[in-house]
Parts: sequence; C-alpha cells; structure tokens
Amino acid sequence: MKILGCALSIGLLSFTVMSAEPQSLNKLMEQWLTIESQKGKLQLDWNTREQQLKQTYSLLGSEKSTLESLLKKTDTEKSDVDNRRFELSEQQSLLEQEQREVKESIQQATLFSRSFIERLPPPLQKKWQEKLLLLTQSGATDSEKLERILTLYKLANEFDEQVALNRTSMEVPLANGEVQNLLVTQIYLGLSQGWYVSDDGQHYGYGRASQVQWQWWHNQDASTELGRILNAQDLLEFKYILENPTSAEFIKLPVKVLKEKDVS
Repeated sequence: MKILGCALSIGLLSFTVMSAEPQSLNKLMEQWLTIESQKGKLQLDWNTREQQLKQTYSLLGSEKSTLESLLKKTDTEKSDVDNRRFELSEQQSLLEQEQREVKESIQQATLFSRSFIERLPPPLQKKWQEKLLLLTQSGATDSEKLERILTLYKLANEFDEQVALNRTSMEVPLANGEVQNLLVTQIYLGLSQGWYVSDDGQHYGYGRASQVQWQWWHNQDASTELGRILNAQDLLEFKYILENPTSAEFIKLPVKVLKEKDVS
C-alpha cells in the first residue's frame, strides 16, 4: 500500500510538471517572439536613422564647403574693400590738400588784386572794384571766386591790348593852384600809359602806372616828366582819329618807357 501510494504521488507530480512545461514554453516562445520583433523593429529604426544621419552628414559637409567658400570669398571681398577704402582715403587726402592749396591761391590772388588795383588806369580801377566786392562776398564758393579772379585778369588783358577812350569828369589843377572838375577825354595805351585833354585844349596831361598807383602829370609837368613837349593839339587830333577811324593817319605822341629802377 505504501509503495502504491508513493507511485501514485510520483505519477501525479510528473503529470503536474508535464502539464506545466507547455505553458512555460509558450510563454518563453512569446517572450522570444516579442524580443525578436522588438529587435527587428530596433534594427529597422536604426537602419532608417543611420540613413538619415548619413544624409544629414552629407548635407552638413556640403554646407561646410559652402560656408568655407563664402568665408574665402568674403575675405577676398573684404580685402578688396579695404584696398578700395585705402585708395579713397588717399584720394580724399589729396583732394583736401588741393583744396587747401586752392584756398591759399585764392587768398593770395585776392590780396594781389587789392594791392594792384591802384596801379590800373582809373576806368579799369572802377570795374575791378566792382568785381572785388563780388570776390569777397560772403557765401561765395571757391569755384565762384576763381571765376571772378579770372574775370579780373581778363578785363586787364583786354584793356592792355587796345587803345581805349574814356569820357569822364576829372580833377585838374588850375593856374591859381585850385582844383576843378572838368570834362575831359582820356586816352589809354594799354595798362601803362595814358593821356587826357579837355575839349578846348586848355588842360591836358600824361599818366602812367607806378609800383604804387596810377599817377597823372598836368600841362607843363607832363612835358617835364616825359622829357619831351606834350602838345594838347596832338592829343585832340589823336582823339579825333580814334573817334573817326576812316580819317586815320600817323601821329606822334611822347611816351615814357621805364626801367625797373626808374619805377617809383
């Protein structure tokens, strides 16, 4: 009986174990399948991710090359800009220097014109005085000042190349030592020589430019200064010829050619 009981117990235990094994195997199989499925999914995800990473790496490489090219180009352009900026800076410095030189030249020309005006024949002095007022006008640009200086010299050059007649009122000394304003005709031979005569020939004279101013000598004093007789009738005849060119003829008038040491 005891042996039979033991046998029954062992059989029952074996049956229990055998009946439990299929369940465990199924469970293990499920776990294995799950793991394999997860492994496959992970492998697929990794393959996909790897491909994306490779593409990203390739794009980053392209971007790096592009950026390096842009940086190189930027450095080149920056170098060109720096060189151009340096050139412009030099040009600006040169222009500023030239502007300073122009201003200095204008100032010197203005001072010279102011000092030279008194040496010009009286009719030209008046024109220069008007132009000098414009030259010193406030707000005038350097270009305008240069143009006005050129006008001054042009006026002087034109006057110097002609025989000019000027009808004007002039102060002349009388025999009693007094001074009277008389209507006279002035005749200028360029910038350096001139004569005047009244309509009745009673008053006449000679004038010239010195280093300081224009000066007139009257009547007998004119002959003394010239070293030759100055005849009023010759001046009236010269005046008539200039007013009536068709009646032109040769006429002699005394002039004085001055050496540098003789200029007072």
